[in-house]
Amino acid sequence: MPDTTTPRKRPTRNDVAERAQVSSAVVSYVMTGAKHVTPETAKRVRTAMEELGYRPNSTARALRTGRTHTLALIVADVSNPFFSEYALQLEIAATERGYALLIANSHESLETEVRLLDEIAQRGVDGVMLSSVRHASDRSSLDSIPVPVMWIDAFHPADGAASVGVDIRHSARTVVQHLADVHGCRSVGLVIGASSQDTTDPRVLGWAEAIEEIGLEPGPVVTTTWTREGGIEAARMLLDTPNRPDAVFAGSDLLGIGVLRGAADLGLRVPEDLRIISYDGTAESAFSVPRLTSFKQPVREMARAAIDTIIDFTPDKAHHTLFRGELLLRESCGCASSAP
Repeated sequence: MPDTTTPRKRPTRNDVAERAQVSSAVVSYVMTGAKHVTPETAKRVRTAMEELGYRPNSTARALRTGRTHTLALIVADVSNPFFSEYALQLEIAATERGYALLIANSHESLETEVRLLDEIAQRGVDGVMLSSVRHASDRSSLDSIPVPVMWIDAFHPADGAASVGVDIRHSARTVVQHLADVHGCRSVGLVIGASSQDTTDPRVLGWAEAIEEIGLEPGPVVTTTWTREGGIEAARMLLDTPNRPDAVFAGSDLLGIGVLRGAADLGLRVPEDLRIISYDGTAESAFSVPRLTSFKQPVREMARAAIDTIIDFTPDKAHHTLFRGELLLRESCGCASSAP
């Protein structure tokens, strides 16, 4: 028997406005991610859209506004917990402004990054965010990209490039000062990954400056891969010697976890025989034994700044937004835990 049910009328923007008790213009503002709509109003509009099953015609909207409301993110290694957490916060911030986020992985390859940039730009995104294997001042192959491109973890600002980053140099100084002033360490070693931006890593600069200012013995420096395995290998090189350092600053949580494992393999107790502080402050740092003291990057705030920058981008307002993080005190440095 044929179905004679009357097809359900497709909900309109006016229907959403009526349900949310706002004007149709406010519905449009929410859909386009306009920042002057209060969070409460935006939530009410999105709830009404969900209840009614309203789906805007993205093709028509793109033709009308010249925007696809889609952004892209290219990261060097999405399996790294820092980049995973950062990508999640970027997606949340993008959604709050009515944008979708595409995520791609360059696998630490400049060749792959260049190819992805070209492919993504052809998909009609409104902007691209890079965790790049190049320095922000290297704009080769970028001038042909027809959409804004910005760096989301730049070491340093670069002329004409929008970027977001953390004062890593200050972070490293804070770590060394804590180990010396609070725990009396006299020799602090450094485990760092190979720089992805063809410049001296600010962790190295901050570590060296603090060592000199405080008058500590320059501990050994080991450069390795940004992996747990790299941290284990670095620990063997640093610690299986007669003159091992009192403490180690690991340039990432992954390296810190590797150093922790390497120390255990050598029969060293943490923090009794060796104090360890890592960098990033990812959730993973709280699940090691002992838990890692780590300098946390404020990824939520960084993500919001990056999304606002790329959406509202104009060439004359390209600038570097710099953040400072905080030291999460836990057991690996010898502190009683004050962080979750």
